[in-house]
Amino acid sequence: MSSSIEDNELPKANVARVLKAALPPGTALQKDAKLAVSKAATVFINYISSVANDVAKGANHKTISAPDVFKALEIVELDHLAPELKESLTVFQQIALEKKQKKKERDESKAKEDEEEDAQTENLTRGQKRSLDEDDDEDDDDEDDVMSVDVKKLRSEEDNEVEEQNEEEEEDVDRNDDEE
Repeated sequence: MSSSIEDNELPKANVARVLKAALPPGTALQKDAKLAVSKAATVFINYISSVANDVAKGANHKTISAPDVFKALEIVELDHLAPELKESLTVFQQIALEKKQKKKERDESKAKEDEEEDAQTENLTRGQKRSLDEDDDEDDDDEDDVMSVDVKKLRSEEDNEVEEQNEEEEEDVDRNDDEE
């Protein structure tokens, strides 16, 4: 199964964003120009990746690393791109590190909040003072119990009334039968 450029084509929105950032404001591009740049970028990436893969294999590495890519740029005589690429890589790595540290701080603060919450819950279970909200919740439970008892009483009273009515009707029927 052979692969074509279309199989590995870059997302059109990303290419358009890079083009817009690289060109002066107000520059218009035809659809075909965007497509040509997209295909050229895909070919370039595939070529550099292939050369970097050869460099990695030559060094008995299974994974392509940044130094392999820089060496590949040197091999294909595009080493003049290396300084700007190294600068971009450093900025990217710094941003990634900051994100990782922020996530770690968030996770630590969340863990601390969870510990404090657990401690409060533990204090409550030991008979410590409870908040008004918790007392209200318990009152609601009591009200539910009282309501369910009241409903049961009403139902039994209704059943009794129905039975009394049935008995009265039976007595009326018996009287009517006796009179006839």
